Amino acid sequence: MATKLKDFDFTHQSKLTPSGGKDSYPWDDWFDGDIWQITYGEDFDSHPLMMERIIRTRIVGREGKVTLRHVGVGDEPWGIIVLRRSDIEGPNMRKRRETTENRTAARAAKKATAAEIEPPKTIDKPVVKKAPTVKRVAPTNGTAHTNGTATKRTPTKRLASAAR
Repeated sequence: MATKLKDFDFTHQSKLTPSGGKDSYPWDDWFDGDIWQITYGEDFDSHPLMMERIIRTRIVGREGKVTLRHVGVGDEPWGIIVLRRSDIEGPNMRKRRETTENRTAARAAKKATAAEIEPPKTIDKPVVKKAPTVKRVAPTNGTAHTNGTATKRTPTKRLASAAR
């Protein structure tokens, strides 16, 4: 139950509110759009659930959105906070996207260049019909040539089948 106090010394600083009333967290770095992992005891001193509330309050003040997850450490269900400002693109994410786009463009250019260069055309030689083969036979009917042989043309398959 709540207790009403008559007096309290507000000059003493608590762990949750550092001097000057503002925390010394690097909000500009954490809210740059990249993924950040912050650890209880190293990066922040307040309870992780309290730090979540502080992060969400700060991002609303910057008119942004944040995606945030708690990661357990040991037996505790929290201890590490992973956060990313989700309404902007961070430097590392932008660099990764630009690299991917450059690779895609280079592949497309290489493919287009390969398509423009046609393989050398093979020159088809005109089809030449072969004449029927000529066999040299010994003259039987008295027709002799200078070398003592006569030539006789043998019919092609087409002529032989037409003759039947």
